[in-house]
Amino acid sequence: MQLDNTNFQEAMPYDKLALLGINREKADKLPVDVRQKLVSGEVTPLMQVSINARNGDVITLPLKLQMIADRNGEPLLVAYPVKATLNEKRDNILRLTSEEAERLRSGDVIQKAVDINGEKTQQYLQLDPETKSVIHKRITEVQIEQKLKDLEKVNDIELGTHQKQQVREGKPMELNVGGEKVTVGIDLKEPQGFKVVQGDMKEWERQQKIKYDDLHPEYIGLVMTDKNRWEYQQVVDRQSVERAIKLNPTEKNGRGTRLKI
Repeated sequence: MQLDNTNFQEAMPYDKLALLGINREKADKLPVDVRQKLVSGEVTPLMQVSINARNGDVITLPLKLQMIADRNGEPLLVAYPVKATLNEKRDNILRLTSEEAERLRSGDVIQKAVDINGEKTQQYLQLDPETKSVIHKRITEVQIEQKLKDLEKVNDIELGTHQKQQVREGKPMELNVGGEKVTVGIDLKEPQGFKVVQGDMKEWERQQKIKYDDLHPEYIGLVMTDKNRWEYQQVVDRQSVERAIKLNPTEKNGRGTRLKI
């Protein structure tokens, strides 16, 4: 979903963030780049949030957030909680096969028909290396055909049938544009689900892993400190990666890979 990020206060989902312990004051104090990522539909960095459990306990855990559009085009806040590992049996809402799960673990983007809340749509799936949650987006949302046309027009090139099919299938593609290497492909962590990298395939892979490599294994994320401001600190411990939190009471425990708010 593409949101107008010219006015953060109008676009910020304050009521939904409040469910995560982020009231309006805390939301307005988020770093500008994080707020911009959120309202533009990009996946945010790790954030430490607090959730009120049914038994009255307050559970603190790290997760990433993303705003998407639901089937009616209304804004929906999605949370990707940190997990110890991708478990295709536990995350059975996507009905991953062992082969599909292994491809996701290796960094591939795959296509799959997914049934979510009674609506079955063809989606791209990608594993976030920090949270071990699967990010998924409807293929129609990525608008890959239009992006390929724009790429050809801007760079005055003509892509072959094989090249276009490669990108449609979720595989990055290396091009020679004006004597320079450019690599393009699907990346669901980006607002439009598409990424262009100045460089060859090795540079693409390096940029895909650089944030994770820089932060792993400490998992640095945003925390609201006693100084009443957001700061980057270590936010993951052994217990947090094993916690299973559900914000939607209609979903059964262990069923989803993401939380919808």
